[in-house]
Amino acid sequence: MNLTELQLTKLTLDAYADINFERPAGIRWQAQLNPTELAFSRKNVYQATQSAGTSAPQQSFSGGEPDQIQLDLLLDGTGVVGEPGGIGRSLDALLELTRFQGDTHQPYYVHAYWGRFSFRGVLTQADVTYKLFDRTGEPLRATVKLALKEALSPEEVAAEDRPSSPDLYQTWLVSDGERLDTIAAQVYGDSAFWRPLAAANRLANPRGLVTGQLLILPPLAVRR
Repeated sequence: MNLTELQLTKLTLDAYADINFERPAGIRWQAQLNPTELAFSRKNVYQATQSAGTSAPQQSFSGGEPDQIQLDLLLDGTGVVGEPGGIGRSLDALLELTRFQGDTHQPYYVHAYWGRFSFRGVLTQADVTYKLFDRTGEPLRATVKLALKEALSPEEVAAEDRPSSPDLYQTWLVSDGERLDTIAAQVYGDSAFWRPLAAANRLANPRGLVTGQLLILPPLAVRR
């Protein structure tokens, strides 16, 4: 086993100037010690809609929020790990990733990776707690909590949404005066699709829509 194989894989943050992560900003920050904790969060949003004649609201998916992660880091310059010395420069370099950049008019985009972990987003928050100082006031130890939020390009969002996917069902809340053919025209671009709509919702009278009624919009494969 060579020296490279013995070296510990370190958490690395690379800065980019664009949301497509194609323009490196030339800034790389590497952790002295790997995270003591890594938390991942994913949240979906559902909207409750009450249909006429039902006792409980229907939960319909209205979208997802960007994934988020939190990293807990320890910076130590006491000499317990590596050479002794102040951690000020390393900490400043890390916080630079959260600063407004004049050329892009926003902070950098960040690619964080460590082993099988890979996350692309923006640094939304950095909380620093200083734990130890030398005689001159130079910080020797600090903990840092980093919060990152996922950043996707418009192309990636469109690919994930797949609005014409054959396995994607949607819902429609009927407003006052709406008809099945006008809904079909608005959703599918063709009023003739009122028949698949009526069949999917088991409507005996397609003209008898009720305000507040929740309709199922069948996906592309079922509309034909």
